[in-house]
Amino acid sequence: MKYRNYILGALTGIVSITAVSANKLNAPKEEFDINKVVFIEEDQDWDLGFDTALYLPENFDPYNGKFSLKAINYIDECDKIELGFDTSGYLPVGFDPYIQ
Repeated sequence: MKYRNYILGALTGIVSITAVSANKLNAPKEEFDINKVVFIEEDQDWDLGFDTALYLPENFDPYNGKFSLKAINYIDECDKIELGFDTSGYLPVGFDPYIQ
């Protein structure tokens, strides 16, 4: 019994010492440099089927970062639009698009 406890204690000590020494890495840590990251950009031209310049402000540049939503001229028309058919069959009962 004492011999078994002695062996188990010795094995526990060896495993503990091995686990503690395994956490110590001798390798030097390299600092992360964002300039070393290689970015691969595919040059794709997307054809949307319409001219987007008609819907964007003059001299719009999406990569500029100085764009403001105030530059968009938003026109709120409160008149009901007549679609030529009854939409109630396609919408839930009591549907109101202006309720949040």
